[in-house]
Amino acid sequence: MDLLLNALALRIDLDAFVRVGRLNYGDGKALDDLRSQLGSAYVVRRHGEQVEVATVDPNSPIPGELTETRVGDVTDLLAWRLAEWLVQHFAATGRQLFRRRRSLVVVSDRPEDNLLHSVVQRSFSLPRGIGFQAAFELEVRVERPVGRAEVYVTLVSRTRPRLDTPVSDLIAAGIKVDGLYVRRPDAENDARLSDAGRLAGRVARIQEHDLILADHDEGWSTMPASEARLEPRMEVLAHVLAQLSPAAGTTRDVLEKLRTTAGRISTGEEQLKRIRSMAMYLRKQKPVLLDGHAGEFGEMISSEQTFPKYEIISKPALIFDPRGMRTNRWNQGGLDQHGPFDRYQFNPKRLNIAVVCRQDLQGRVEQFVEQLLQGVPNAEDGDVGFLRRFALEKPYVHVFVAGDASAAAYRQASIAAVEHITDRGESWNLALVQTEESMEALTGDDNPYLTTKAFFLVKGVAVQHVHFETMNQPARQRVYSLNNVGLACYAKLGGVPWLLPSDQTVAHELVIGLGSHQERKSRFGAGDRYVGITTVFSGDGRYLLESRTRAVQFSEYGSAMLEAVRSAVERVRTDFAWAAGDPVRLVFHSFKPVKDVEAQAVHSLMTELAIPHSEYAFLHVADAHPFQLFDAGQQGEPAGRGMKKGIAAPPRGLMVQLSRRDALLCLKGARELKQAGDGHPAPLLLRLHRGSSFRDLTYLCRQAYAFACHSWRSFLPAPIPITILYSQLVAEGLRDLSTVSGWSDDAIVGRMGRTRWFL
Repeated sequence: MDLLLNALALRIDLDAFVRVGRLNYGDGKALDDLRSQLGSAYVVRRHGEQVEVATVDPNSPIPGELTETRVGDVTDLLAWRLAEWLVQHFAATGRQLFRRRRSLVVVSDRPEDNLLHSVVQRSFSLPRGIGFQAAFELEVRVERPVGRAEVYVTLVSRTRPRLDTPVSDLIAAGIKVDGLYVRRPDAENDARLSDAGRLAGRVARIQEHDLILADHDEGWSTMPASEARLEPRMEVLAHVLAQLSPAAGTTRDVLEKLRTTAGRISTGEEQLKRIRSMAMYLRKQKPVLLDGHAGEFGEMISSEQTFPKYEIISKPALIFDPRGMRTNRWNQGGLDQHGPFDRYQFNPKRLNIAVVCRQDLQGRVEQFVEQLLQGVPNAEDGDVGFLRRFALEKPYVHVFVAGDASAAAYRQASIAAVEHITDRGESWNLALVQTEESMEALTGDDNPYLTTKAFFLVKGVAVQHVHFETMNQPARQRVYSLNNVGLACYAKLGGVPWLLPSDQTVAHELVIGLGSHQERKSRFGAGDRYVGITTVFSGDGRYLLESRTRAVQFSEYGSAMLEAVRSAVERVRTDFAWAAGDPVRLVFHSFKPVKDVEAQAVHSLMTELAIPHSEYAFLHVADAHPFQLFDAGQQGEPAGRGMKKGIAAPPRGLMVQLSRRDALLCLKGARELKQAGDGHPAPLLLRLHRGSSFRDLTYLCRQAYAFACHSWRSFLPAPIPITILYSQLVAEGLRDLSTVSGWSDDAIVGRMGRTRWFL
């Protein structure tokens, strides 16, 4: 392997001394005032209850109590100064610059990097300020490997839509802007940066030269159309292009070419090429940093030189029997060879299955159900079918038809199903519901699947929907879909297809997933609420239960999360008869950075629950970060038509330890990409909270990887560990069901709540 990290290390004499002034911290306003007073030649940052000040000019005075400090001891100040140097440097080049959280976006000024102009050519004319541009995102990071601190600049190749044309000009060109959100000028924008604007509101109507806004920021019910700009989003750009083009076919051609070009730039091969080009440019620069000390940039961090500690984690040997004797690293192969983990315990073996579908599709739906149960005849991939794979007997299946595609018709069919099975003195185990892709746009009582799902879940019946478009796939493709549907159905029925190997030395290890869903009724925060979700697994991946926190404001999330953890631990302790002296390890996988107060609260909770021998690990599983990994030696995998996918992709299972508490974990490699135009697979960033008492980061990364190989929703690898994925699916499921009249979350309390009803 020829591994590369998309980062350049800053080279500077860490033993050189710089002057640092320290003042007492007052409040945020005083800090802002001090920064404004001193200007960009100074670095001013809060450090606890103090404010640290340094400067570029060794002859300039510094306020506060002055000390001389090693550069290596103030790497955070050094990073702040380097970030400021990047702004100053690229502003002097005349490039378009934007802030994006902690990073600096540098837009390419090369004509060929305006991708929209290159694909439109002479098809139609574009107003000034409209484009789709290649850009770089640069972020300064401080990482702390063992015994030292390193300052890095990460480099990411991006694309961004550009919609800087005044809305008044777009209206004059005949473009409809009703229903679109617009930006207003940002009065606080740094003069060196292009004005990205601030969201003002959604256009309700146009009144002479003004826009009348709905769902608007405070004080912005109207604004002049000449001052407004559209949001720079891909779907908004597509809307504008569709109205600029004289012919619908031309628009489709332009958008398809644009997607193809953008897809090419997003591939690992092209990204690596562009990142190397920017790295070469930066290596020619000599940034002036603290007290006049100059730095320089090293080469891209590669395995040929100094590279962080790494390993390729092996796929876990999945277990298919209680004694742990039947194993296989391939989930589907293991099931077909050994059957499910609980094949002798699963009950009932003879299922009652209700099928709900449109009346005019009944015959084709029945064929699909038969293939689901028995397998696709003459399938090249040896499809064995749901019944044989999971060691089940021939079920009782009955079809109930809806007169049309309305939710009311589906509900009537569901009622007929319940009456039918009640007359037999039995109950349904599973309801298979035929839906259509167009139904996804419907909500609440208008959505046939949601109304049917809510109805059956209240009756304690597992529900699985299948789009008719899926049923109509070519046979080879349909086999894969059938396999995934069958796996999800078995898990929803409470079955255990396989488990993970369990090698922990503690008596009890619980892996707890914390997730949330944000309900947005407004783009400006009004009505925003968060639903906290907790999923609990044993160390071998056995799904123990889900415990929902109530819907709370984000500021109350910590206390609500704690109550969910309390409920989960107490229930599991009772169900599994923990002894008083048993050692316990709690591993938290969190969708958000864990706060110190939350970690301390868990520690206090364990003391309160009289679990003295406990360890904790709080792991933030982040997909939003600036790191990328490449394997320059990866030549790609065949993708059909002579093309290759995954060129320069790192191997699946690669774990790179950036520091004692930070690691990158790759869950996709070249083989896991679907086609040549798929973007470069990004790793997850796993961040271990400093309050963790269990700190074996390698163990935790291996465990997280194992949980990513453990999804019962699909035979394909999960994009994130199921601890987080299941939490998100529960949150989304509750959100959707809450829009159905008469639904109560109490329907999934108890037995149903311990199944995978949400898959």
